[in-house]
Amino acid sequence: MAMHTHTLLITTLAMLSGMATAGEHGDIFSSCGSDAQAQSRELVGAGIMPFNSLEYHLTDEQIAALNEPQKELLLAFERGVFSGEMAPHVCVHPDTPPKVAEAIEVFLNDLWFDFSPNAFYLNTRWSGTATNGTGLSQGDPTTLTYSFIPDGTNIVGEGTSNLHSFMNSQIGAGTWQDRFATALGEWADVSGLTYVYEPNDDGVNLSSGGAAGVLGVRGDVRIGGNFIDGNSGILAYNYFPNGGDMVIDTGDGSFYGNGGNSHIRLRNVVTHEAGHGIGLLHVESDSDRFLMEPFIDISFVGPQMDDIRGAQRGYGDMDENNNSFGTASDLNSLEGGGGAPFVGGNLKTISLRSTDDNSDVDYYAVETGEPVVMTVILTPVGGQYQFTQQGNGGGGAFFDAEAVVDLNFSVYDSSFSLVMNVNATGAGESELQAIELPAVGDYFIIVDSANTNNIQTYALSLFFATLDVPDCPADFTGDGSLDFFDVSAFLTAFGNQEAAADFVDDGSFDFFDVSAFLTAFGAGCP
Repeated sequence: MAMHTHTLLITTLAMLSGMATAGEHGDIFSSCGSDAQAQSRELVGAGIMPFNSLEYHLTDEQIAALNEPQKELLLAFERGVFSGEMAPHVCVHPDTPPKVAEAIEVFLNDLWFDFSPNAFYLNTRWSGTATNGTGLSQGDPTTLTYSFIPDGTNIVGEGTSNLHSFMNSQIGAGTWQDRFATALGEWADVSGLTYVYEPNDDGVNLSSGGAAGVLGVRGDVRIGGNFIDGNSGILAYNYFPNGGDMVIDTGDGSFYGNGGNSHIRLRNVVTHEAGHGIGLLHVESDSDRFLMEPFIDISFVGPQMDDIRGAQRGYGDMDENNNSFGTASDLNSLEGGGGAPFVGGNLKTISLRSTDDNSDVDYYAVETGEPVVMTVILTPVGGQYQFTQQGNGGGGAFFDAEAVVDLNFSVYDSSFSLVMNVNATGAGESELQAIELPAVGDYFIIVDSANTNNIQTYALSLFFATLDVPDCPADFTGDGSLDFFDVSAFLTAFGNQEAAADFVDDGSFDFFDVSAFLTAFGAGCP
């Protein structure tokens, strides 16, 4: 089945966007095209740029398979590339004749730039938002506001939006908005992104340029809907940062009205499209299933490992900006912790954190409630999987997401003095060390990526056992050593007639207590 003119027009309009073209194919739906940086090519031996020439890219048989609108579309893409625009990914309906799909894919492959060595494909990221202001860069946590454009708002190239009336009829007022919030929140759960609903939207045109978000006026990300091509075909499309706006095909009632698994079809489309909205392109894999593959998959919910790595490369992890002692993440409280000090028998694990470049060092604060032996296990995570960028058909060599960076960790005490540095293994291997912490109080664990400009996801696990510390009654400061500070602490307690200074335990404070303390002090700690 050839793509019809309206579909081609939509694809053309989305040259600077992530587009969703979709049709049912079992439980998998062909989804959103996006785009990648393109590079110029020269005709061999001719010294000129190819222009308006299908023959340079395709065989006679491939050209013959295309209809005239398809030929014009591909030539328009080529002209755009050589005028400094971008070459798009185009997803076609599963029923498209194989030769047509092949011709489109071959043509576009010839325009695409080389793939990234990071498996995921991060095209760009937000440099400014209504909440954060400008100057954002790689790894910076980012808050994105989002709003739903009013029905009747003009979507350039489409017509007026009817998202509200469509979603009200298909899912129900007050319910569909929550589905969008849940879908966007999938990115916030695994990265340094935060989505905040902006209840206002002033109804300015939604277009590829993207109206800048303004607090109290409109969201950074604006979401609308319009009839594009009805059931099957296009599901949605999305623009890249700093636009990020999303358009849903309100002609796809049978798709979006399916309430299975809390409207997983809608949620995965929205999360996928939002992936383009934060700068992610498509990736293909023969070994694993990822959200940002060119087909919507309803066998899972939300971002998978490669998707998470891409989001964290751009925006950091959930505890981003914990890059100093003063901003350390509190491990006692993270992930459901009650904040109580760690004692023997406690354990703590956090996962899916990452160092996203050579300057990202993660600090975690730990408070102990008794002398403990703390066993620290730092484990790189991510697995191995095949990947290529869209159009290369999957396959390729396996990428080892666990061995990108050689992670190490160190432990510091409350005075910021080094207790121990642990770096015994190489990339892809866990670091493990048991550390005695006889002094009760605050410590810091620092995870470092050895100054490597790449992303490494990891899990951090802590196990605590009670440390049997020999009695040392003269150690008033509890630091395991006897010095001037213990004498000062004793004299203060003696002057205040605190129970700890009653060394002979007779209920009075006199010479005998001082003598007993000095005797214990002279004996030292075991």
